[in-house]
Amino acid sequence: MTTPYYSDEFVTLYHGDAFDVLPELGRESFSHCITDPPYILQAGSSSTKGSKTGGWADMMNASHWYAAWYRLAADLIPHSGSIWSFGNWRSLPVMQRAAIDTPGIAAASCMVWDKDWIGPAGPQQLRSQHEICLVLAREGFIQRDRSQGDVLRVKVGSFKPNGHPAEKPVRLLRRVIELSGAEPGSTILDPFAGCGTTGVAAKELGVRSVLVEAEERWCEVTAKRMATNLLDFTGEAS
Repeated sequence: MTTPYYSDEFVTLYHGDAFDVLPELGRESFSHCITDPPYILQAGSSSTKGSKTGGWADMMNASHWYAAWYRLAADLIPHSGSIWSFGNWRSLPVMQRAAIDTPGIAAASCMVWDKDWIGPAGPQQLRSQHEICLVLAREGFIQRDRSQGDVLRVKVGSFKPNGHPAEKPVRLLRRVIELSGAEPGSTILDPFAGCGTTGVAAKELGVRSVLVEAEERWCEVTAKRMATNLLDFTGEAS
């Protein structure tokens, strides 16, 4: 078994490839999986418009990568579990195809994260102010908060407090964990942990987490965040 890079009462962090680490974890060990994977935007053989490669079928190559880790994660959560997988408008069709190709889970909902901030865009594009989170459900998963709509407004700006280019606000991850139904004392999984925000949010809610991150520099950042034990109750991005 891979030795943890960092561990405390609430967080266990592994430095390694998710495809190597996840098979070592016990089946149905986690109540839910909540993660922000690489969006695999340039997975085609060519990005040249009009090329024989780089079209729709070629872009779907990325769905095999998503389906592979969806299958691994689905084996680690129970009948009542769910996978919350962040993405954007480009990755959404790839993620949906992967869900179709993964036994035991189904795309149940698509949450929109309204950043309440407008980011940069190319000359042909509207300026983006949202990302999405695809909710993949096992057969017994129930969304407990029946009052929650499929848009979450959590303000964020261009500043990344911990330096990760895809860093999410702690308040956003806290709300996602709550919506998943993860109870205090249960354990969630994040196989693409980045700078550890899922672990920080889970710890604030009394939920344990197992994090996996391939890049050691982000493992270092995560370990420092956890070791300081400074929890964010302000609702600001962190």
